[in-house]
Amino acid sequence: MTGYQSPSGPGGSQTSGYQPPAGQRRRSGHGLRNTIIIVIALLVVLVGVDRLAAFYVQGRIASEIQDQGFPSKPDVSIKGFPFLTQVISRHFQDVQISSKPVKEGPVVIQGINADLSDVRLNSGFSGGTVGHLSGAGVITFASMSNALGSLVGGPLSSLVGSAGLTLKPVSSDEVKASINLVVTSGSAIWRVTRVSGTKIRVHLVSSQGLPSQLLGSVRNIKVPVPQLPLGMKIQSLTVTSAGISIRVTGSHVAFGG
Repeated sequence: MTGYQSPSGPGGSQTSGYQPPAGQRRRSGHGLRNTIIIVIALLVVLVGVDRLAAFYVQGRIASEIQDQGFPSKPDVSIKGFPFLTQVISRHFQDVQISSKPVKEGPVVIQGINADLSDVRLNSGFSGGTVGHLSGAGVITFASMSNALGSLVGGPLSSLVGSAGLTLKPVSSDEVKASINLVVTSGSAIWRVTRVSGTKIRVHLVSSQGLPSQLLGSVRNIKVPVPQLPLGMKIQSLTVTSAGISIRVTGSHVAFGG
């Protein structure tokens, strides 16, 4: 009876070109393919869980900071991947928010976009603190005109309120106001500056066609911006073609419960 022939040559050395049995090759190939499939499936599951966690936390943060002065829930986007490591630590380094128009006092800010850093949530994800934030918004000329029309004093107040006041940019810190009164019309150049983090000053530079007895009403107007969301303060402002662009900042702000 002929025994099994070793794949080695006469001297015991391996025969050149030896191939393992076909069945063994198939089992080895199937095992590698199954391992790859399992790894891919696990990665898909982990990415899915990661995105679900991001969606949940973004929603919780949006709900909590809405109570800090936003008229509606802002859009919240948390950057960074993987996200689950941030959830475990409850520490988020890059959070971006954007809001719909925000009415503060007599002015309307046409949305606020802000970047938040060093955001730490409490154990129940129901509140936390913002280490630092910076953002921007625009007060449209229409909104500023309405605010100024309601703030000017003396007899000009009722006249402007019924006849109108329109603004257009002159330079990075000046606007031209066209004031249409019942009996006359005129214009004024106003310089727009920041008085503090919550007030904007409109100061008369020159005028044309306005009665002298009315100039006192438009000489120096302070437009209050009582309380911006999330403790934001106006850092600077610039007159642009779209309106008055404001830069806002904040630090060590608490939000939520």
